[in-house]
Amino acid sequence: MKILNNRYLSGLLLCIGLVGPSCSDYLDIVPDNVLQYDDLFVSRKQAQNALTMAYMGIPYDQSNSGPWTLGDEWVVDNPQVTTTRGFWQGVSIMMGNQSTVSTLLSYWTGSGFIANMYSVIRDCDMFVQKVDLIPDMTAEEKADWKGQAQFLRAYYLFLLVQHYGPIIIPKTVDPSELNEDLFLSRSKVEDCFDYIVNLMNEAIPQLKPKAGINDLGQVDQATARAMIARVLLYRASPFYNGNSEYYSNFVNENGEPYFEQAEDREKWKATADAANEALAFCGQYGFGLYHFNNRPYDYDSADYRLNRDKIQTVYDLRMRITDRWNEEIIWGTTRITQTSMSRLAAIIKPEGYGGPAPDNQNAGSQQGMGGASYQAMERYYTEHGLPLDEDRTVNRNMLHRVVTTPDETSPEFTPYRGLMQPGVNTINMYLGREPRFYADLGITGGYYRSHQVRIRTMMYQNTDGGFNQAVQGQYYNPTGIAIQKVVHPEAYFTDVTTMVIAPYPLIRVADLYLMKAEALNEYAGPSQEVYDAVNMVRRRAGIPDVEVAYSNPEWVTDEALDKHLTKEGMREIILRERANEFAFEGAHRFYDMQRWKRSTVEFSRPIYGWNYLGVNANSFFTQTIIQNRQWSITDCLWPIDKKEIDKNANLVQNPGQ
Repeated sequence: MKILNNRYLSGLLLCIGLVGPSCSDYLDIVPDNVLQYDDLFVSRKQAQNALTMAYMGIPYDQSNSGPWTLGDEWVVDNPQVTTTRGFWQGVSIMMGNQSTVSTLLSYWTGSGFIANMYSVIRDCDMFVQKVDLIPDMTAEEKADWKGQAQFLRAYYLFLLVQHYGPIIIPKTVDPSELNEDLFLSRSKVEDCFDYIVNLMNEAIPQLKPKAGINDLGQVDQATARAMIARVLLYRASPFYNGNSEYYSNFVNENGEPYFEQAEDREKWKATADAANEALAFCGQYGFGLYHFNNRPYDYDSADYRLNRDKIQTVYDLRMRITDRWNEEIIWGTTRITQTSMSRLAAIIKPEGYGGPAPDNQNAGSQQGMGGASYQAMERYYTEHGLPLDEDRTVNRNMLHRVVTTPDETSPEFTPYRGLMQPGVNTINMYLGREPRFYADLGITGGYYRSHQVRIRTMMYQNTDGGFNQAVQGQYYNPTGIAIQKVVHPEAYFTDVTTMVIAPYPLIRVADLYLMKAEALNEYAGPSQEVYDAVNMVRRRAGIPDVEVAYSNPEWVTDEALDKHLTKEGMREIILRERANEFAFEGAHRFYDMQRWKRSTVEFSRPIYGWNYLGVNANSFFTQTIIQNRQWSITDCLWPIDKKEIDKNANLVQNPGQ
């Protein structure tokens, strides 16, 4: 009989994982604080708790210690960033606060609420070994659950490769036979990818094609196929595929490089094929890009009548990850919920709006203290679907000029209905932007839909959405740019509860379209098939097709005209599309810059925002350095804890650590 250690017990008591089990279910099987693992396999109900444990490796963002603040999008600026190791670890990593003796977001050994992936992999191995012992389950259900555990083993190994490059691939199936695993060497990156993809493929025949309504969040064939495409995308990307620039001297005990030294272009073809197969399969089972099919909230009804297309698009975008288990979410998790991310983003409801949410309540002292960086705000397109510096209708010298929005009675205000407030001061760069800009951000002169009301955000000190010393104290939005993408419009927060818990998407259909476009472009250059895949996402975002935007000399600058006709130009377009579509969601941009070997440039720049203490437009719209960031080649692979290196003589440290 095997005794579970304290990590298992704490995991059980968190009661987070699959949708089914409740807290009482867990407590029923924990006698005297000691749990016998074999006891989890005497009935289906208890085995479900063991399967829940296999899901515990999915990064958990409770206490805000998860990876979603990596990169240059989220900004948190308060004493906890530098003084409390358990909080805001993503931001802290970007500020250079990681080393072999202070490993943050450590997937290798566990850190805060990031699990030790190797321990959870052993949970998966144990489950696969024991699930056949359960008497009150059908053979089909046992196979499905076993397939889930096998897939999760592969997924956790992928997370390790994503952060450490070459990893140890545990060979044991029985977690009681650990002696050999303790002293294994790291495998070459290509061998790791092969192992992960093969294991995911082996799991597919055992899985259900699509999880049932009562099993949402569990792995199914759609999940596995989509994630295989993502794994192959990483394998094909320059960081992993022919990276002699960084890692020519990073070799194993036989003198063989851990990273492939020569690029293999066929890996892009394999990625494109996998993305195509995943899209076709998902389409058969009802997955697709999300569109909002309900009535807009009452506060938007008048604007909806007068500006229907724009408001419909805003709702398509505003709800694309907050509408629970919608058709776009191929795989999601309730382990990352609005208890942390949304609370961090959501502005405090000001007085005078009514509704059930309390006025001026800084719930849990963290509400509204996460802002969007100036860089993330600037990256969104213009209404022509072009970057600000590639749109000839934009005067770069006038972007920071304070302007007044049109009066409500003016015909010029019609396209801004529901996007901007009439007759208020704002900044020129906030006008004429793409619908994602207005759906995802809370800006001066715009609207923020949360707390079951529509807040007229001004963002100046002591105005709606802005810094309020009496309410917020040291916990405040440091950039003056709010994030509403991850906050459900009906969500509000008190000291003890969060309303409208939405699952967090681990992969969604838009990602598959953009992976397909990237892979096809890298393999054979631009084509109509590449444009069509990108345009699927752009059309939902309410912006012109790629070919239209970049071939129109009245819109696009001379330098960017026909940019879409070259592989290099199309690459930039696709990466920018990914940055805008997945902003503030799962650190997509961080990992994209990593796999394209651009992070050392992109993340070594200071983080900017507005002067949140400004009391009017003139004092507020001052571009200000919020944080200095640093990122070098040695940061690209996470350091392995020194204690692990000391324990295993065969384990080599990552370069530069």
